[in-house]
Amino acid sequence: MGPEGIEPSRINALRPDAENCDGSEMGDAVISEKTVDNEMKRIKVLQEGIRIMHDKAVFRIIRLVEIRAPMANLIKEEMLAAGGDAAVHWQAIACKIQKTDVILFGTLAQYKRFIEKMKIQPFESKEIAGRVQKLLKLNL
Repeated sequence: MGPEGIEPSRINALRPDAENCDGSEMGDAVISEKTVDNEMKRIKVLQEGIRIMHDKAVFRIIRLVEIRAPMANLIKEEMLAAGGDAAVHWQAIACKIQKTDVILFGTLAQYKRFIEKMKIQPFESKEIAGRVQKLLKLNL
């Protein structure tokens, strides 16, 4: 059941003027990264709001290779702090391995926070920030 006990198939009958950006019938939907800006325009979000929210709507998964275990742990910590996450070798936390690949998960907004924090961390953090920034083609 939809809002107020209305079957989802009948919701559009109550809103005959509603249609998706592509002209198809309006209803609950998963919106793609490619159409989210148009969907926000459709519901009359201000341009500044669209600019701010766009980076929250774009999710990217990144692989970094051959990262020293202590740095992998710092990367995971900073991604979690930014609201994203990172997958590392299970023995990286105890530094029982020398290096690991790292898989990062986050939105562009989370990556921007992560990059800014990594730029002020010690060791090769600045290099890691640069690698992520380059992969995402971000101008910070």
